[in-house]
Amino acid sequence: MMKRLLVACGMVFIVLACSSISEPELAINKLVTDNKVSPEQKDSIASVLKYYPNNTQLAIAIINDSTATFYGALRKQDTLKTIENRDRVFEIGSLTKVFTSALMVHLANEGKIEINDPIQHYLDFDINTEEDITFKQLSNHTSGVPRLPSGFFWESIWHMDNPYKDYDVSKLREYMSTEMKLDTLPGVEHQYSNLGAGILGYVLGIADDKRYEEMLQHYIVSPLEMTRTTTIRKNVKEQLIAGLSKRGSVTSNWDLAALKGAGAILSTAEDLSKFGIANVSGQDSIFQKMHQKTFTINDGMDIGLGWFILKRDSGDRWHWHNGGTGGYRSSMTLDINDRKGVIVLSNISAGHKASSKIDKLGKVLLESLYE
Repeated sequence: MMKRLLVACGMVFIVLACSSISEPELAINKLVTDNKVSPEQKDSIASVLKYYPNNTQLAIAIINDSTATFYGALRKQDTLKTIENRDRVFEIGSLTKVFTSALMVHLANEGKIEINDPIQHYLDFDINTEEDITFKQLSNHTSGVPRLPSGFFWESIWHMDNPYKDYDVSKLREYMSTEMKLDTLPGVEHQYSNLGAGILGYVLGIADDKRYEEMLQHYIVSPLEMTRTTTIRKNVKEQLIAGLSKRGSVTSNWDLAALKGAGAILSTAEDLSKFGIANVSGQDSIFQKMHQKTFTINDGMDIGLGWFILKRDSGDRWHWHNGGTGGYRSSMTLDINDRKGVIVLSNISAGHKASSKIDKLGKVLLESLYE
């Protein structure tokens, strides 16, 4: 009986492992060239999309000065097709962190916080660390806060398809007050932290006496008329594109619970183009403050407030962030000086072995704007 069960399980594994993975060489490129993309840009899009499973979509926005053009692409039945999806909703994952930093600068601009203030000043409990942690350090990932809370993996192991859903405010407060230990001294090293960005969003809500969604709508979404940008999935469920696992099956959306500031936003290519245009316009002091270098990560990269700053061989500086969840991968790359940018949204899992090609596509398409 056990032998038959093991054989059956083995056969199931083989079927699952082999059934829904699309072969890149089998993809037929039927993407069209129009006034939105050049033949070279179309080929760049196809060269990435072909690596992903059937039903993968790419929603792309290309920014030139104060205008944006859009291009949508779908892999269906091993054929790459052009579609219209500028207004379809995707999870944007850690791109949310840029918005969280923007909220921080808005609150500082209104005198509700100082970005160099210790967050301890805004809490009604003591953090389990002797060192002060500032808003700025949470924004540029120099706080020393670990990437994730201790024990998080074991807490989420039974729902890895939606790992953050049970990490509520009570767990966050308990962790911060009794368990939190810094990996490095604040302000000394750069260490990317989802937990740190989540804490930033949480403390900003306390300082502003608003929930994260309320701050997002008040300071960014409403002023920029981003009509389908939210952290509340039910508000955009009719426009939501289903996320895909690395093998191409529909997977669960993510709920960020207490760590919304790290990755809870859903948006569209059209909405994000408005955010991108506001960043490159040079007219908004909030965004200008975010673009300034706050820390040197290495020879090729600095970080501002939320934004990574890519130091190119040409001497140019590109501002960039990406995002990934169990069913989606996103990227935004902006050239502030030349007022250009590219946004790429996809419904392919960040766990897919070729998911990093989304980031590369954004940079290739931005580079093509100078040719």
